[in-house]
Amino acid sequence: MATETAPPAGDRSAASAGVRGAFVRLALGWLPEGTPVRRMLVVSFIDSLGTGMFLTGSALFFTREIGLTAAQVGLGLSLAAVTGFLCSVPVGRLSDRFGALPVLVALQFWRATWFFAYPFVDGLPWFLVVCCLAGAGEWAAGPVVQSLLGSLVAPAERVRTMSAVMLVRNIGFVLGAASATLAIALGGGDVYRALVLLDAVSFLVSGVLLLRLRGLSAAGRSRTAEQDQEQTELRSRPSLRYLLLALLNGVLYLHAVVLSVGLPLWITLRTDAPVELVGAVVVLNTVLAISLQMRLSRGVDGLRPAAARQVRAGLVLAVCCGLVSLSGSTVPAVAAALILTATVALTVGEIYQSVGAWGVSYEYAPDASRGYHLSLYSLGSTGAMIVGPALLTSVVLPAGVLGWLGLGAVLAVAGALVPVVVRFPRPPAPQG
Repeated sequence: MATETAPPAGDRSAASAGVRGAFVRLALGWLPEGTPVRRMLVVSFIDSLGTGMFLTGSALFFTREIGLTAAQVGLGLSLAAVTGFLCSVPVGRLSDRFGALPVLVALQFWRATWFFAYPFVDGLPWFLVVCCLAGAGEWAAGPVVQSLLGSLVAPAERVRTMSAVMLVRNIGFVLGAASATLAIALGGGDVYRALVLLDAVSFLVSGVLLLRLRGLSAAGRSRTAEQDQEQTELRSRPSLRYLLLALLNGVLYLHAVVLSVGLPLWITLRTDAPVELVGAVVVLNTVLAISLQMRLSRGVDGLRPAAARQVRAGLVLAVCCGLVSLSGSTVPAVAAALILTATVALTVGEIYQSVGAWGVSYEYAPDASRGYHLSLYSLGSTGAMIVGPALLTSVVLPAGVLGWLGLGAVLAVAGALVPVVVRFPRPPAPQG
């Protein structure tokens, strides 16, 4: 009878380390490689953790602590979005001139300053001032983050890295919102003020952590000759083409307004579904976004797959609108089922839109002016957040079924036009 002998201690340690390494790679396989990018993920998590806390208690803070009306709060947030719209391009130019990292650090400290100022606001005029100053940094930061990440990884890895950042932000936002909900339920009268200050601290901490990225670099940023030729061709495109792509992306970005404004109002005012469905929609959207973000971002490493994702986004979002349109004249159970199914389609469309947008915007952004180009492209999504609420509440919802079907048609057409507007690089001529 053969006897088994135990492997030497060194072999056992190596085997154990190999198993642990395989487990870590399996569990964290979505994480991009490289210390700078992983530090950016930590920064994004802390930033979104504070944002989740703030947004959960902000309405109560503004109305109960400062004494504003709901209409006044809405005015301030709208003006903040407009300020961000106006500031995004100048900030993008600054990031090209001085570097994305120093500008992003300055933006984080800027946001921290004005969120620390919120608890000292007394009355509407100062609220509008602080809200606009904070909003300028809030809306301008996104393109700068995208520009910085574009300098940390190889071109083929940019979309997947942005997806990892979005995944981490969603997780941080959920944890922040859950923490704030618990604090509001258990806390006293100062809990709303504390949530605002914690958000300010999150900006401050993330800014300090960003300073540690100085001097770090990522390997593998070299481009092939074919990519260099493609970049040269894209650089010569007329700016009107890029702005039109930004506009189409802004139309597709209306999914954010559908989730935050359209579905809640439709559920409560135009269906017989239980009002608790509003919360279920948000939870389902968040869980699916976290679960599917990395899976649906695979293979987007050029203009063609990026444009294809925009087409898919338009089609899936159109399906969402069609399902919502059917829910207004059905029994509660059927209405709830239709809304939840529409939420699944909305989330898939949301991911396709973001992934396609990153791919298109990166490919059209020359390295020397990446911040400027990405900030221009972001005007579409910022504009959607400014115009979208009025569009949903004054046109789509009052029109009922026809309103939702019309919105779906607009989304489908917008997605289908992206590959038409994109001018794909010519394939290389056959040799011989």
